[in-house]
Amino acid sequence: MTKTRANIQVLISTYNGEKYLRELIESVLNQDIKQLTLIIRDDGSNDNTLEILNGYSNKRDIKIFSEKNIGVVQSFFKLLKLSSSNSDYYAFCDQDDIWMRDKLSRAINSLDKFPKEIPLMYCSRTILVNDKLKIIRYSKIPRRQPSFRNALVENIATGCTIVINKSARKLILKQIPLSALMYDWWVYLTLSAFGKVIYDVEPRILYRQHSSNTIGVETNFIRKWNGRFKRFIKRGKKLPISQQVNEFQKIYGMILPEDKEKILNKFINSRKTLISRIFYAFNSEVFRQSLVDDIILRILIIFNRI
Repeated sequence: MTKTRANIQVLISTYNGEKYLRELIESVLNQDIKQLTLIIRDDGSNDNTLEILNGYSNKRDIKIFSEKNIGVVQSFFKLLKLSSSNSDYYAFCDQDDIWMRDKLSRAINSLDKFPKEIPLMYCSRTILVNDKLKIIRYSKIPRRQPSFRNALVENIATGCTIVINKSARKLILKQIPLSALMYDWWVYLTLSAFGKVIYDVEPRILYRQHSSNTIGVETNFIRKWNGRFKRFIKRGKKLPISQQVNEFQKIYGMILPEDKEKILNKFINSRKTLISRIFYAFNSEVFRQSLVDDIILRILIIFNRI
């Protein structure tokens, strides 16, 4: 067992996850820390997921909630509400991955280096595997450090790798967003604005890629860009990133640190005319990690499609 005395709650949202759920739960229960509680919220499954979960219902360190379907984003926010404020740390967890035995202790050891009063977030690379757990590849390492300037326009935090502290939980629960693109992106955005984000380049999770993933990482280049193009066309005139940023401003704008407030206001206000968008695109502080994605970002800014 790790020497840490911290206690942690693992938040798992399930939906029709019967195929890989037992493997996942066993890998979480096998973590090398003692004070561990699983909080599982089923999001209206209609397969054998609940039957599998009920098989664990007699365990003292597992709490199960069966509720109506609200979607993966709101399900994880609901889990955060269901969690106890008495824990030191909170980890988000998908229903179909495999956790290495020291996944949580490594995260906790990283977070323990900073004062508890600071809202803290840990995330990491993943090892992408197929449904047979054969390694496909490792996820890419971001070329630049996590920051608010990045989080406004891109998410680098894979939800199942995220661990946050008590101060971060309190901050996120200030008000649950309605327009978050994904729960992990909202957590990254919030913690990069008010706290500290730690990105670990050493992965401790087998991130399973398969046809029924709610959210996954496309590993084929052609399929990846074809999928992105189709999503771009499908969304029409909707501007999901701008919607998320506008909601972030409504919730946190009045309490943002001055430097973050300036970056946020520039992003919102500097795109009202074509001339201002062109100027902002070439002088903007916001960025995406990939050079190609960063160029695309600036094109989208000019055409007001972000």
